[in-house]
Amino acid sequence: MTISALNVIIYYMLSILFDSSSGLTPIQRWIVFLLVATALLISIIMHEISHGYVAHWCGDDTAKVNGRLSLNPAKHFDVVGCLMILFVGFGYAKPVPVNPYNFRSYRKGCIMVSLAGVTMNLLLSLIGAALYVLSVKFMWSVVLVYFFLYFGMFNVSLCFFNLLPFFPLDGFNFWDAVCRRKNGFLRAMRAYGQYILLALVLVSIMVDRIGAPIWFSPLDIYFEYTAKFVYNWFIKLFAWVFGV
Repeated sequence: MTISALNVIIYYMLSILFDSSSGLTPIQRWIVFLLVATALLISIIMHEISHGYVAHWCGDDTAKVNGRLSLNPAKHFDVVGCLMILFVGFGYAKPVPVNPYNFRSYRKGCIMVSLAGVTMNLLLSLIGAALYVLSVKFMWSVVLVYFFLYFGMFNVSLCFFNLLPFFPLDGFNFWDAVCRRKNGFLRAMRAYGQYILLALVLVSIMVDRIGAPIWFSPLDIYFEYTAKFVYNWFIKLFAWVFGV
């Protein structure tokens, strides 16, 4: 996971602490914040090790040899990246090392590994939506209600963020593997994708800070009609399943 996937999560987490309209007491907001921070760690770790496990299944043991198939958070976080999250507002996690030349099938392996992380986040989002609906139906603690809500929200956000076709996100790696002949778009994304991504994130931050409408931010529009739409659909689906 790269820089701004974490930035998306920072918005959710800070909104928990400072949104006084949530109906939670300050202590409850801190409890939810800590629970969501824990859920964030789980989500990032599961995203990263899913890349490593799928790479292992495809014939590459690089992640396993480097101890990256571990649930230990220290194995997956970059110190500088984490400090940037705290003091700058965005940062990055340590990517799982993968050597695609070890795959039994290079192209198939690259496709499967690129989709592993987003698939894991989508599954975690489904779990979060189901537990959110159940927590509402059975009137569990309001802290758990918010926890499951945010857990599902930022997992589906991570999924769709990483599907963007900008280098070095999973979406770029997927299309780079699918397209046998490298076209001009992929070459441009490899050269400039990370800068375009950073610009989109900075615009999103500015729009959020000044309270401008979301249509001034392409990234916010993207999340509005992908992640938010899908997660609302998940909630409606489980509400129907559980008779809420």
